[in-house]
Amino acid sequence: MHQQYILAAVGSNRAGVVAEISEVLYQAGCNVENSFMTLLGEHFSLMIHLSLPADEAYQELQQQCDSLQKGKDFAVHLFPLRRGDIEQSRKARVQPHYDIRVRGTDKPGIVYRTSRLLASRGINILQMDTKVERSFPNSTPQFYMRIEIEVPQEVDGRALRRDLEALAEDLQESITLSRRQE
Repeated sequence: MHQQYILAAVGSNRAGVVAEISEVLYQAGCNVENSFMTLLGEHFSLMIHLSLPADEAYQELQQQCDSLQKGKDFAVHLFPLRRGDIEQSRKARVQPHYDIRVRGTDKPGIVYRTSRLLASRGINILQMDTKVERSFPNSTPQFYMRIEIEVPQEVDGRALRRDLEALAEDLQESITLSRRQE
């Protein structure tokens, strides 16, 4: 029986760090099912959904992860999932998905205020990407955010659009909401 885990790793970026982590997973007999890695400045962030062929192999994998990070400038954490968590999560995702895009001058509070508005309506964020760019040195930094959300049926779409428009006006940002084509 296969057991599923989430492995989270974060630390200083350098060539070969993904190879080191994936080698430990390979040697333990793990199968990488889903993963996401990104650089944030000079640091990497890696999330891996993996399956392990037997529950008994968990201790060995945990020991390998512990030894992997010794003397290195990164941390690795392994989180066991209950059987069926991933499948149940996928089945529960039947609600409509939307994209929200925010653009404008960078300032504190954009992520907080947008996510707080969504949370107050019971809207779940499935994925979020943000970045700040400058066209040239000393130019005004521009903020970009894309959020994939799932909206419960009971949420009033018109009211949500009005609230997003009011937030855009208050933040002096551009906010768009569009339905995802699955």
